[in-house]
Amino acid sequence: MKNLFKLVILVSLLLGCFSQVNASEQFIFQNTKLKGEDGKMVELYLGVPVEILKDMDKEAKVSIKGFIDGNNIYSTKEKELLIAKMDEGFKLNKKNSNQVELVGMVEKEYLTQNSAEVWEEHEEFFYEMCTQCHAAQVVNHHTMIEWEALFTPMKGFAKLDEEESAYLLRYLKSNASDGLIKTSH
Repeated sequence: MKNLFKLVILVSLLLGCFSQVNASEQFIFQNTKLKGEDGKMVELYLGVPVEILKDMDKEAKVSIKGFIDGNNIYSTKEKELLIAKMDEGFKLNKKNSNQVELVGMVEKEYLTQNSAEVWEEHEEFFYEMCTQCHAAQVVNHHTMIEWEALFTPMKGFAKLDEEESAYLLRYLKSNASDGLIKTSH
């Protein structure tokens, strides 16, 4: 019985380890590069959801979907949130009109299943900055465009510099009702 218990624990631990890398959808944990088959690169930004196509030793072949404008890839056709910037000549798959799919290799250390982990520090900063004068809004109760409108006048009151503003606005848009993180509200 004792050996069976140890075996169950060992199998559970192994499955837990493999589930992290075998999950179909994961998120970019910090800005990183996507490498195409021809060596061309794409800069991927924090929080971008990726679909794992093939798990390898230290890398994963992933797919990212978005909307193209020049060398920029956005989360929506309205270009509300920049998710990637491509090197000139990166080969992509066209879906329809300006919707595209990027496929390439990413180092697995930059991937996580846990979207909350990606945004933990941003969320703390949001509550720190945005509750000094009023109660915090529920982030996923607004769209990306609503957050842009709400945030623009508030950044002056909060005395945020450009870097802090971009940091906070990326969190708000990514977690908006039409953002990268799909939640119900």
